[in-house]
Amino acid sequence: MSLRRSHILALIIAAIIGAWVLSGQIGNGDAEVVEVNENGEIIEPTESEETAARIPKVRAAIFHAESRNTEVVIRGRTEAVRSVQVRAETSGTIVELPVEKGSTVEKGEVICRLSLNARDARMAEAEALMRQRWLELDAAQKLAARGHRSETQAAASQAAYDAARAQVKQQEVELSHTRILAPFDGVLDARPVEVGDYLQVSQPCATIVDMDPFLVIGQVSETDVDKLQEGTLGVATLVTGETVEGRVRFISTTADPATRTFRVELEVPNPERKLRSGVTAEIRVPSAEVMAHRVPPSILGLDDAGTIGLRILDENNVVYFQRVQILADDPEGVWVTGLPTSVKLITVGQDFVVPGQTVDVTYEDEMGAAS
Repeated sequence: MSLRRSHILALIIAAIIGAWVLSGQIGNGDAEVVEVNENGEIIEPTESEETAARIPKVRAAIFHAESRNTEVVIRGRTEAVRSVQVRAETSGTIVELPVEKGSTVEKGEVICRLSLNARDARMAEAEALMRQRWLELDAAQKLAARGHRSETQAAASQAAYDAARAQVKQQEVELSHTRILAPFDGVLDARPVEVGDYLQVSQPCATIVDMDPFLVIGQVSETDVDKLQEGTLGVATLVTGETVEGRVRFISTTADPATRTFRVELEVPNPERKLRSGVTAEIRVPSAEVMAHRVPPSILGLDDAGTIGLRILDENNVVYFQRVQILADDPEGVWVTGLPTSVKLITVGQDFVVPGQTVDVTYEDEMGAAS
């Protein structure tokens, strides 16, 4: 019975040793890799081997900064320089609309004509009264010169004539308001009325849009607004694929209270009037020249505060986290600033090391080939 029990105990011990050997770990804290000889005896690792086993292995490359022209990218849309609703300054029935929607108009061209009604009769009456007052004034001045009229009577005749003349001018203005004119060269973009409609004072007759030049507008962030200057050349790419060039003509000095962004206007020529208002666009405006590194996006990481950065190595292969700012990206990588001119970056294994840790490094070149 005792022999049988000894066999069972030996089997259990052997199973435990086998599991221990296969796992390569010894309990109590950190795992340790062990080796056994052909007789099943454990080979104790040397001190140097234990130290090497605890040092993480990473791959790294030396990156050098390059000069790069930065640019501010702004999401925006196209917008006409001027878009005006032309409104009636007098009331009346529309008798003529000589310009169709979408047609070009010149400054001073009639776009809406109202009925005269009794305005022409009132004009004739005002002119007749003015002629009468002129005759009375002329007679009064001649009599006053001969001493047959007082100066007061002559002055009264002058005042009556001036009032009649003012009445004529008022009727002339009233008549001119029956002809609604285009305030500038442009395109008649909208016409909400038809012949026969009755227009009240201040009701719109048409909308005129100034098509050349045109604007591409956008909102720029607080961090980028100081990188822009009025007069700088810029390029806008429309959602249609069309590209237009122009100059920054306006940068707002006051932020939008809701978004904390600043309005930017890029003025672009539009002589053929092909651009349309409200089309989505991306504006790119060059800013300062800086030294930057192009790195693979896969090696970017975050620190405990959620700030983007990279894990770099010092001369002793100690890991540090360096915060960076992303400038732009292209098919070959991401451009970042905030690094030394030449820097050792961890390219493989960066997610398994922490700042302050010493690592075992295998170096690559910037193209990823081992050196």
